[in-house]
Order: sequence, then structure tokens, then C-alpha cells
Amino acid sequence: MVIKQCDLFYKNDAENSDKEYHLQLVEDGGTYKVNFQYGKRGSTLTPGNKITTDDSSKAEKVYNKKYVEELGKGYVEKTGKASSVNYSTPSKAPAANEVLVIPQLCNPVDSDDEVEELLQDDRYGMQEKKDGKHMMLRTCSGKVRATNKKGKECGYPEAFAKAVGKIDNSLFDGEAIGEVYHIFDLLECEGVDLRGLGYGDRFNRLNKLISRLGKAARIVPVAAGTKAKQDLYDFLEAEGKEGVVFKLLAGKFKVGRPASGGDFRKKKFLSEVSCRVKAGRDGKRSIGLELLDAKGNWVDVGFCTIPPNKEIPIVGQIIEVSYLNVQGVGGHLYQPVYKELRDDIDPEECLMTQIKYKVAEED
Repeated sequence: MVIKQCDLFYKNDAENSDKEYHLQLVEDGGTYKVNFQYGKRGSTLTPGNKITTDDSSKAEKVYNKKYVEELGKGYVEKTGKASSVNYSTPSKAPAANEVLVIPQLCNPVDSDDEVEELLQDDRYGMQEKKDGKHMMLRTCSGKVRATNKKGKECGYPEAFAKAVGKIDNSLFDGEAIGEVYHIFDLLECEGVDLRGLGYGDRFNRLNKLISRLGKAARIVPVAAGTKAKQDLYDFLEAEGKEGVVFKLLAGKFKVGRPASGGDFRKKKFLSEVSCRVKAGRDGKRSIGLELLDAKGNWVDVGFCTIPPNKEIPIVGQIIEVSYLNVQGVGGHLYQPVYKELRDDIDPEECLMTQIKYKVAEED
């Protein structure tokens, strides 16, 4: 249950700034949470949590303090439908008969030799791996619901609803980047379940909808055949893109991430890691980063500077960081760059095994 909430907006033409900030005090079975979402107006908002406690007065104090802080920054409260963004913060667990939609997830490609095998294997198509937030959109009776990769409801720009809303009773899988929804799979189409079809057939059904999608939706192309895949792979790598995903064209939809292998395999050109935030340097716009080792201990892996146009994550939140390398076991992330908050990653997933160490050069 939402006890109180506010919608705050900030616009400064001189700074070329147009932002929004949403705050909610939520009660769920005796637990009180102060949740927030913020970002550029009309974009995919970054969610977060200020406190989770069983003390209602403590939670309300946190809510009131944050509300005053944002007003002090120049935000103005508006009522009614002031925002162009739909966002949701579920205040209760799903009903027993409600099925959460979990997407099909990728495992990493283990070696360059395997990349070469997948490029040569015509059973696999290949798509660009987009650098955004994994999001599924379900359309039903003129309404749109967005969920993240864990099946939890999340916010989305209103433009996404306009992009897919005309195709009713359908389920799209894609990546949200700003105000653009990049679609790479179609699991239901106008009441027809497509999960039993191979990925290639599902993609062909998706392509037939292209003229009915709004301008905020883009279908991620699939390269098929060795030459087309190699050409796309070389281009994306040269352009410094996120990476690629190899997909078994005959593979039927499978929920979640397999223990190993799988029909969807990803190759990232950039190294990334999900870290838990710890205290940063005093007086600096920086945060500390930590990961879990094999013994279950949190290990310091360095600091990361937060850009002035982004809110500093709070201790305990999970964030995504890109980095150049790590010199060796016990080393810190070299040239870490803050990417985004991750509300779809649990702390126990922030493992040291994510790290890619720099290969030692021979003498």
C-alpha cells in the first residue's frame, strides 16, 4: 500500500536540464519502504530504495527529509498526470495465481575459439547486444505492463506504450535505452503463444509487425550466415559497441538462464561487473565498490567516480560498472565507469568470478 507519494519536476533551459523525481512511502506486510525513481523527463527512470524498515516513523522521516532535499534543489511538485512517464512500485507480492514473466537469458561465450565456432555455425543467428535495461512489455486491453529480467514490475516511458500498445494481447522482449525500446523477441502475438516456435520463426513474426510499431520501438536485426555475422561482428567491435548475442534459430523459448551453455550466448566487447556500493572517499563524488569472494566475504575492488549529472548511489545498492581490466588477483578495477543502478541484480550475484584479469605479457 502506498502511504504517500510525490511527483517532482525540474526544468532549467540554461542548463539544458529537464528532469523528474518520484518518491513513495510504501507499506508491505509491516515493512516500510521509501522508494524513488529519477532521470531525464520521458526517459527510462532509474529506480532505488532509501530505506527498508519495520519502523514506520523512521521511514516517514527518511521520506520527508528526501522530499525537502529535492525541493531545495529546485524541483517543483506537480499533481495529476504531470509526467510523461508511467512508473510503478508494486506494494505487495504477486497473487498466488499470477505468473511472473521471466525472459530467456544469455550465458557468456567462454573463449575466442567458441566465438569462431558460433560465427561459422549457420544454426545460429547473431544480434547486437544492446547496452540498456532488459525489459519485457505486455499489452492487454489497451494497457501496458513492464517487467525487468526478474519478473518485477518496473517503470517505462509513455512512448513505449504508444510504440507497442496497438498490438494487443502480446508480449515483447527487449532492451530499454532512454526513450527507445529495442525489441529482439516476441513471445505472444495478439493472443497466440509463440514460445513453442524456434527463435527464427518468432523473429519473423516480430518483423511482420514493424509497420504497426510506434517510432519509439526498433527491432534489433538478426544476421544469419557466416559472412553476415562476421561483417556485423567486426563492425560492432570496431565501433566500440557492447557486444553480440548468438541465438539458436531453431531453439524454443526457455525461461531464465541455464546452468551452462544454452541457446542464447553473449560475447561482450567491454568488461562489466555488478558491484555492491560501499562508502566512498569523503568529500568526493565517488563510491566504493565491493564483491563477494568464494568464502562469502565482501572484498574491496576500488572506487568509482559518479558524473555530476547522475545521482550518487547509496551504500548497499547494486550498480553496473564497466572497466578496462584488473591487473591481478587482489587488484582493483582499472578505469571503472559507472553505468547504472541494477534493481534486477541481488547482492549474492555480485561475485568475484565476474572479474576478467589482465593477461600477463610474456617477457
